[in-house]
Amino acid sequence: MTLNRRKFLKAGAVAAPAALAAPAYAQGKRKLQMVMSWPHNFPGLASIAYNFAEFVDKMTDGDLTVDVAAAGELVAAFEVYDAVGSGAADCMHSTPAYITGQWQPAVFFSQIPFGLTQVEHMAWMNHGGGQELQHEAFREIFGVVPFTCGQTGIQMAGWFNKEINNIEDLRGITMRMPGLGGEVMRRVGANAVLIPAQEIFPALQSGALDGTELQGPWLDTVSGFYQHAKYYYAPGFQEPNSAGEIAINANVFDELSPSHQAIVQHAIQSANSINVGEWAYNNAQFYQTLKNEHGVEVREYPQDVIDELAKMSAEAVAELGEVDDRARAIYASYSDYLKKAVEYSVAAEVPYYRARVRQVEVSKG
Repeated sequence: MTLNRRKFLKAGAVAAPAALAAPAYAQGKRKLQMVMSWPHNFPGLASIAYNFAEFVDKMTDGDLTVDVAAAGELVAAFEVYDAVGSGAADCMHSTPAYITGQWQPAVFFSQIPFGLTQVEHMAWMNHGGGQELQHEAFREIFGVVPFTCGQTGIQMAGWFNKEINNIEDLRGITMRMPGLGGEVMRRVGANAVLIPAQEIFPALQSGALDGTELQGPWLDTVSGFYQHAKYYYAPGFQEPNSAGEIAINANVFDELSPSHQAIVQHAIQSANSINVGEWAYNNAQFYQTLKNEHGVEVREYPQDVIDELAKMSAEAVAELGEVDDRARAIYASYSDYLKKAVEYSVAAEVPYYRARVRQVEVSKG
């Protein structure tokens, strides 16, 4: 079942399809229908929704439960925001990067090229006003109350079926890349496309794609990209962090009791905390698998490629911040903190990473 995004935006609230019944009430208990943009058991992503559902069930002693449906079971992967905003479903797990076709500045709350990292993103959201800005915008535009849940950390640039030796090698290729990163790739001459994560492998296999990004060694290995794209590049300029989110229909959230609202938020925070560690641990493990079992060589983009991507990214982000008044407020808040975060990371984090690498080299003798 696929919901028509434009019809929802134009018509506003519509009656829920029969397949998506209204929230069930029985003896004081309530069940929320959750939809997500991923298949069941999709590494690093599907587990977020299941952990959230488990925590809500346990913390409410079963008074509030969550039924999780995978992409395609009730709605398509890219239609979950429409479903929840319309009231056809109650809550969802996805990423703001998937709704930039409706409102481009949504990507500020997920992934900005050369932008905030995992920890920095949460610093901005929780302490720099990001969450308040997002709640106001998403309530009005999408009819949902969102909370960051699921953060990949710094990603890889992606897989290619040819070497990238200079900026000319990116021109003309067809690459799967979502959000603002995709726009940057288009500006340097690539054909950036967006397809659901579960459709990437057959597209690489058929030759419809010359390259793709998804996340990092864990999900990329399980997805089998190394079988059809030989070259694996860093750094993931396009996604220094990809933040997903759990969002609840605004009316449904407002109808919850204060205690259930608090439980939902704490369940989301717990699921997010678990996911942060999931990515860090499994990426390190599967990096060894790629190197030792599949013979994958990780390479870095040449400097001229980085320079051009950086230039195009700065232009695209600045333009994004001028889309409307709301975007200007978000961009001002985001960019102000980004400048401070970069300055501090240069003073503290970059020297530490260099020192840690040196320690490893010295210890080897």
